[in-house]
Amino acid sequence: MFRTRAAWAAIGVVALLVTGTPAANAAEAQAPDVRYAHSASGDLGTLEVGISSDSAITGIRAHLVSAATQQEVAVVEYDAFDLVSGTADNGVWRTKKPLDLPALGSYTVRVEVTDADGDRGVDNSAGTLAYYVAAVFEDVRPDRTEIDTDHREVRVDGTLKGRWPATRELKPLADHRVDLDVDNWTENTVRTDADGRFSGTVTVNDAVPVQAVYRHDSANPYVLYGESESTPIGIRQVATRWTFETPAEARTIDYGQQVTVTATLERETPKGWVPFEGQSGGVLYEASSGTDWTSVGYFTTDNDGRSATFTHTPGQTGTFRVASHSDDPFIASASANSAEITVLRASVFTSFSATRTQDRGVHVEGAMDFPDGWTPADIPVHIQYSRDGKRWTDLLTARANWSGEGHAFSADIADGRRGYYRAQFDKTESFRAATSEVVRVVR
Repeated sequence: MFRTRAAWAAIGVVALLVTGTPAANAAEAQAPDVRYAHSASGDLGTLEVGISSDSAITGIRAHLVSAATQQEVAVVEYDAFDLVSGTADNGVWRTKKPLDLPALGSYTVRVEVTDADGDRGVDNSAGTLAYYVAAVFEDVRPDRTEIDTDHREVRVDGTLKGRWPATRELKPLADHRVDLDVDNWTENTVRTDADGRFSGTVTVNDAVPVQAVYRHDSANPYVLYGESESTPIGIRQVATRWTFETPAEARTIDYGQQVTVTATLERETPKGWVPFEGQSGGVLYEASSGTDWTSVGYFTTDNDGRSATFTHTPGQTGTFRVASHSDDPFIASASANSAEITVLRASVFTSFSATRTQDRGVHVEGAMDFPDGWTPADIPVHIQYSRDGKRWTDLLTARANWSGEGHAFSADIADGRRGYYRAQFDKTESFRAATSEVVRVVR
């Protein structure tokens, strides 16, 4: 084939010299290309060869050379192969049955290939046949799939077998090492008995998978790596809960007033809920509007499960939130919110007057102040009347607006009767109610 290529190349050169252009339809022959040769996945005794060429493959001969002795031990002819994927000129060929070789180990594969055009390709190192025993686990099972703080030991039982490359037969692997892994780390190593069975215990300290693994062992060099399906182990956590001692009930306070905060952490036991000491946590104050929070302090619970006692001056209506978290995954986190603390800012009338007008009406005016720093967006002032100064009726509502020296308001009441007049500002979510002084109009 190589001589044929040389002849065609010479003819092409002559044609180029004579005509000045390449010879028309001068196609070179293409030798078959052996892309790879190796053990079939999951079937180590079966040889798989990938080949491509410019015409159908008509001949395959594979020579197997022992990596240990460098001696050829077998030749596999074309009729031992089947085309298992692709096409005859670009496909994958596989031996119809596993090869029966004299010994386990690695074999270099030398491949000779011919195609329908008579072209021949040779690859003296096309790949490796891994003629080994594949480790296979059967019936691997832990004795529990959930642990708790008092029961962290998990026993793992199973059977280790080997799949022989020549027959695909599964046989027990006796006296072989098996690693018992917890979260991909080996926690215990056991050995199989005469039937390939093994049993061992591992300690599990988190919600992690447990798995049996066979790793390379110099005492059994021809058994390959194998692993069982992993089994997730869950955690049954110890329940915890918080209870507020103070503030125990909802309350309303003035802006600037301090609030004392104490709470107790308990854990659930077979005998009921008991105080839980030595747990770390913190206290926040969370605005009911959901727009703000403030750190109040941090603590470690004492022997009675109590947090430290804190005092805090809330700036707006909200709740205290206490929370604890343990580094121990067996201890559940816990949090709770206190009853709501309503914070009201002061509102006061700084002046109010009511005077008779010439048309027998009554003119009222006055001003308000909000000394705690905030001011309502809308300030409705109700002008009220009482004949006897005891029972009051709303006459109208005026709006107080900033005047440079306070939030002023005024109103005129037609046909104002003699009696008592005052101004009233109703309580809001953030401000206390306020009432002006009472003014008597007599004529």
